[in-house]
Amino acid sequence: MAPQSAPNADSPSNSQTPDQSPPEGIERSSFRWAQASDQSWIMVATISPTPGWHLYWENPGDNGNPPTFELTLPAGWQAGPTVYPRPEVRSLDGGVFYGYSRTADYLVPVRRAGALREDPWKSDSDSAQQGVWSVRAKVMVCKERCVVAKLSGGGNWPPVVEAGSGVQLNGGSFGGRSLPATAASARLFASLENGKVSIRGSTQGNGSVRFIPAGVAGMQLAMSEGALAIEGTVSGDQFNLEFMVTSLGEGPGQPAVAGLILFGNSASDPCVWLTIPHPLAGPGTSLGANGVGASDQAPPSK
Repeated sequence: MAPQSAPNADSPSNSQTPDQSPPEGIERSSFRWAQASDQSWIMVATISPTPGWHLYWENPGDNGNPPTFELTLPAGWQAGPTVYPRPEVRSLDGGVFYGYSRTADYLVPVRRAGALREDPWKSDSDSAQQGVWSVRAKVMVCKERCVVAKLSGGGNWPPVVEAGSGVQLNGGSFGGRSLPATAASARLFASLENGKVSIRGSTQGNGSVRFIPAGVAGMQLAMSEGALAIEGTVSGDQFNLEFMVTSLGEGPGQPAVAGLILFGNSASDPCVWLTIPHPLAGPGTSLGANGVGASDQAPPSK
């Protein structure tokens, strides 16, 4: 049976707590649910900063912090890492800014943690597999100063689909912003050798390609002072990105290098998430001959 698609008398709204007024720096916020293309759930945290204020991406740049979302779910369900939409890349107050100056939708995928005894969508299913969900969020918003806003929401489980269905997390879009595709699905080729990262592939019809680093502890890239991103070179329908890494991620629990490849300049233009596993991560995720782990490896474009 498909998840619920309309509210009912027993299901409170999946939005912000009714008596909760917007905190300073935030004009509107809500927590709603969408359904992914694979039928799993997605909690959508929609946050609109007050004009003049801004929110942050996974790596905020020179200042700020990304939001955090703490989900409490019924037994048998677990939340995955937050999916951040394509950010703005610009200079702000003399520093590098990766984030959002208008409404941003942060997506948190939720999937079954293990096999359940029966269909949780059935009205007569075990009450232990139903229940409630709740979320607590900390969101930093900044203007001339920064404020950490605390937001909360919740409702009955299973939740009501209010934010759309068939959402494609891998390379799709939401709210007018593109969502990161994996390097494998985008058929990119990357290598890491002697501290040099090389990435190449199709421009996907765009005239510019850039790379911005993820917020990986210990990872440092050789970027020129004041640079907002690492610019690639474009030749025909192919691009090439090269840069030096002065320090890798801290160890096996972190990738050696990670970041976002941005095609074009619009918020809706494609973006690709690239991860190169740490050399110390072990045989299952060690660097191959071309320096790319199996999860991100794709053959070079012909």
